[in-house]
Amino acid sequence: MVGRRSEIAGVKRLLADSRLVTPTGTGGVGKTRLALQVARDVRRAFRDGVFWVSLAEVGESGQVVLTVMDAVGMRTMGPDAARALTRHLRDKRLLLVLDNCEHLVEACGEAAADLLAMCPGVRVLATSREVLDIAGERVFAVPPLPVPLETSPGSHGGIRADSVALFVDRAAAAAPGFEVTPDNEQAVAALCRHLEGLPLAIELAAARVRSLSVEELVRRQDERYELLTRRRRRGSASRHRSLRSTVDWSFELCSPEERLLWARLSVFAGGCDLTAAQNVCSDRKLSREAVLEAVAGLVEKSILTREEVHGRVRYRMLETLRQYGREHLARAGETDGLRRRHRDHYLQLAEHVHDQWFGPGQVILFASARREHANLRAALEYCLTEPGEAPHALRMAASLWTYWIVCGLVQEGAIWLARALAGSPAPGPHRVDALWAASLVSNYSGDRGRPAERAALAMIEECHRLATSLRDPARIAHATYLWGYMQLLGEDPVRGFLVLGEGVELERALGEPNPHLRHAQLLLAIAGSLADLDHVVRTVGEECRTACRDAGEQWLQSWSLLYLGLSAVIQGRCEDAEAYLRGAVRLQHPFRQPLGVGCALEYLAWSAVKSGDPDRGARLFGAGTVFLEPLGLDFGNLTREQWVERGDRSGIVRTAVDALAERAYRLAYQSGARLTQDEAVAYALGIRETTSRNTVQVPKRPEVLTRRERQIAELLAEGKSNRDIAEQLVISQRTAETHVANILSKLACTSRAQVATVITGQNLTGHLPEQDDQDPAAAK
Repeated sequence: MVGRRSEIAGVKRLLADSRLVTPTGTGGVGKTRLALQVARDVRRAFRDGVFWVSLAEVGESGQVVLTVMDAVGMRTMGPDAARALTRHLRDKRLLLVLDNCEHLVEACGEAAADLLAMCPGVRVLATSREVLDIAGERVFAVPPLPVPLETSPGSHGGIRADSVALFVDRAAAAAPGFEVTPDNEQAVAALCRHLEGLPLAIELAAARVRSLSVEELVRRQDERYELLTRRRRRGSASRHRSLRSTVDWSFELCSPEERLLWARLSVFAGGCDLTAAQNVCSDRKLSREAVLEAVAGLVEKSILTREEVHGRVRYRMLETLRQYGREHLARAGETDGLRRRHRDHYLQLAEHVHDQWFGPGQVILFASARREHANLRAALEYCLTEPGEAPHALRMAASLWTYWIVCGLVQEGAIWLARALAGSPAPGPHRVDALWAASLVSNYSGDRGRPAERAALAMIEECHRLATSLRDPARIAHATYLWGYMQLLGEDPVRGFLVLGEGVELERALGEPNPHLRHAQLLLAIAGSLADLDHVVRTVGEECRTACRDAGEQWLQSWSLLYLGLSAVIQGRCEDAEAYLRGAVRLQHPFRQPLGVGCALEYLAWSAVKSGDPDRGARLFGAGTVFLEPLGLDFGNLTREQWVERGDRSGIVRTAVDALAERAYRLAYQSGARLTQDEAVAYALGIRETTSRNTVQVPKRPEVLTRRERQIAELLAEGKSNRDIAEQLVISQRTAETHVANILSKLACTSRAQVATVITGQNLTGHLPEQDDQDPAAAK
């Protein structure tokens, strides 16, 4: 970040006083970078974090809330995403940064208004070219960087203006050794004035110093600006013309291949890798080798940004430059053709996910698809808005059925499938597949309302009817087992169980390998669990688990282990349950799907309590909430119809409470709930042990604590973090950390959990010995 001290301070002041602040300004003025720096600076003030929500690639207003949910790591299990989001955030203290709202102003405004009304600890920082125009919004107009005055005298150290500093910084990056000298300082000043301090324009110009002197940059920019001024209406703002002239000039200085690629890359949303760029953008005019060379040239000219994560390189384009590329693509008459090629590429990706999901490499497969989420959205949107393209949306949305479920995107998947089915009503095999996927996804969405169940059942009945008319054995088998499962969950469980079993046998008759047979077996194991048929769960679940393991498949295997573990817990086979459920956690966690891990931790808690370890059980109950609360789920409030809970959960909890006493149970539960997801998984697997009462070494004669240390020890016992303690006692976080270190030393404890246990176990709360000497921290 170069400069912007006063702007950063100004936005932070507004954010301290208002819960919604909107930095506004023209494209390229630096709104996003300013918001990013502010977010970094204030993150310590938000106990539950700062979350960046990129909206540039979101094309439809209904996806705004889903994108916010995704950013905060949340998945919903119900039909009302907005309600689930507000419920999840209502007790949180966090900052949401909504970046690039201008094309979705109304939807962003509605989402922000709902969150601010229902979630008192949430604040919103929204970058936009337009204001959101809702109550309580404070607007900060982001100015260009200051430029040197024409009368400013030169100096050998360079001109002191932020625009010049930015130019020099970026020019030195492009041409190592570049610096301001007495010979070029006036040219640098003139260029920054001409570019009116717009950061994007300055960065584009600075990238050219590899091949041109600053004086040449000024001369060519002047020529470009005068030409653009003659072409533009008089009412066009000077600042817009300055940016446009710089982008035009950068475009003209590109080679023909780079210009063509710039325009063609504008069809991508959220960036792309080299393979995608070559597949979509190459043709007779632009070979695959030429694409590679042009990508390198656009990176050098700061048109593309190169990002490398986990050894994979992606290329992104700023939204202002992407919009410019789209203009040139339209002017060349290539928009429709490129968007079709873009669609074809991502349809191929979707079908690859469909064909390859069962087997080794699942985690990598779904992670690679997740990186292309914005492009999958863009391809689906194209299919559903262009006449005659809806059948392709049907194929794509249906092919992604495992993606929607495994990546926790069932609500979004349901929306795309519903739109695709409405847009392509003609019967055929792709409609059969989409009806099947829509019915399955609706089941995973967790909506157990009667209308939703009837709608899902109607879809699978139509699916079965169409599959039968096509005389397609595979599709008939798929429709049969899912139809049976939907009936089982609905109004005819007995018939549903029989039809589901029939579907399993139809799948078996198709021969091996058959991923659908394993999916059908999993559903049959779930049905057996619902019906208290332990022998069905064990027989079918073990067959499914073994086949999946032999194939190197993880996802279905993990769910088979989960239900085998649940059955074992209920039957009192706790040693078996531990093995099954830990296996489920190991396989589920790499997918970052919270539902399966949360359920496994819940059932591990049952097993721990039944095995005589109520402290571990309480901690696991708390750890399960780390995964289930973001889904809007609370095991304690779920009915039998909503979830598989045949065991007496309330009785298990009561057993743990009676064994530990109410306060100790609550402290153990809270210690589990404070874990991160990775820590919770490690604890469940026995890799990381949170301190239990049996391992605490209580000192016989603890050293005397000061009054302040006693205060802080009591707050530690309540589960407060250093930041919480600092806020409550109005001291710095560093001072709080010093006190905690002293307390650990004096009580001979090695962890904060041990402090809590010492205080609780020895009944010392409120009775710690005091030291009348002055608090050493206060003395400082």
